[in-house]
Amino acid sequence: MRRIFSVVAMLIAAEVGGAPQNVLVQYSFDDTLTDTGPDTFAVFQNAKGHVRLVSNIRYSGYRSIELHDVAGDGNFPELQGYFPERKKGELFFHFAMLVANPDQTLNIALAGPSHFTMSKDGIAFWLKTTNGVLHHVSDSIPKRLFRVDPFAWYLVDVRYNISDGVYDLTIHREGSPEPIVALKDQPDATNTPASSVDKFSFVGSVYEDDSEVTYYVDDVIIGTDEKVILKPFVAPGRRKLFIDRWREAKTLMLESPGCPAVLSVADFGLAQTPRDIETVPVVKEWRSACQRMERKEFETLEKKYPNAPIFALSELKALEGDAAVQRWRELEGVLHNDVRFGMIGAIIGTRESDEQNPELHYFSLLWKGEYTRAAGFAEKMDWPEQVGDALFLSGSPSQARPYYEAALRRAPDAYWPTTKLADVFFALGDTENEKLYRQKMYGRLISDGARSAFGCFPR
Repeated sequence: MRRIFSVVAMLIAAEVGGAPQNVLVQYSFDDTLTDTGPDTFAVFQNAKGHVRLVSNIRYSGYRSIELHDVAGDGNFPELQGYFPERKKGELFFHFAMLVANPDQTLNIALAGPSHFTMSKDGIAFWLKTTNGVLHHVSDSIPKRLFRVDPFAWYLVDVRYNISDGVYDLTIHREGSPEPIVALKDQPDATNTPASSVDKFSFVGSVYEDDSEVTYYVDDVIIGTDEKVILKPFVAPGRRKLFIDRWREAKTLMLESPGCPAVLSVADFGLAQTPRDIETVPVVKEWRSACQRMERKEFETLEKKYPNAPIFALSELKALEGDAAVQRWRELEGVLHNDVRFGMIGAIIGTRESDEQNPELHYFSLLWKGEYTRAAGFAEKMDWPEQVGDALFLSGSPSQARPYYEAALRRAPDAYWPTTKLADVFFALGDTENEKLYRQKMYGRLISDGARSAFGCFPR
């Protein structure tokens, strides 16, 4: 049985407030507390396949959408988005995609009021993979584009002339300034002029139910002016490396000297974004408590709202000295998947003048930007992964590499050393080894809850 969810509840991250009128849709899936207006996405999934926000693989920002299909389960996961119907003029469609296993089937389409049918006002633009090759369907005929590489970002740009029923298709592979596809005036999927559009879809296998595809989507933009997609149209892609995420998280924490920065409505235990977040009781009580920063008040609110992690994080920020250290260790099993937890550990560590708390001392050295000292301390403690982190943050990916490799020799299936090695190879321009380690990571993607705060601290 398929289930439908509002993306306001699950997925909408960043519909740009006050965006120009020629921007119909703009999402980077980075989950804010901003009111996003009417429901503009729907998610269809069953118990086996899924559509979800992830942070480990994305083109920009903090998150992307992961779609995972399961063969033979009688259904398929789908991310379906909506915008005001366009019956004439031009429409510009941009998105980034990365496929983990291109030999599996996926489908991406623009369609109109007749839904995803091969008829007027039905499918206008259609991409699909077959045996690892990407095709576009033009005049009802699948036409070969190129063989898709695993774990490579592709930036897709479509200029659809609705009135004439033709489109231009341009695709860039990350890192390459020249397009690998540059087609002009292609008949739309059904070769039907004036076929209107009002929705798009990202799915796995629609008809055969034989796909095990996992792929990622980011930076979806739809507009009526080419300027809205011009920048990503010409810019090569890049990874969001863990060192970038560390620096971004540090900036957020520096901007929040009292209570920690809020990253999503899930911080308050909420399942959906309310119309006015500031009127929700849990939010009002948190803001009030942040004015006083008293531990007991946060403890009371933790018990009242057990599914709201923001109170435990705020409690940590309110503590000092031994009490802060003790509570940080007590909460590690609960909050180790939260990037702010490690950051708070760094702040606590900066208050300690000795090395009685080695993890916190190491974090504090990173926080202060003393990467050489951090690397030396981690080497003395025999923490190879942490040596690598400090060296990578210092701008020396080549020096970080052997330490990550040493960490993997100790734990061959470890998630973070594998991920960081992929980042290192990307930074070094070694795309083949980067792909190798990304593929090693794929298939062992574990929940954040299985990673320790120390083992993944600079994320």
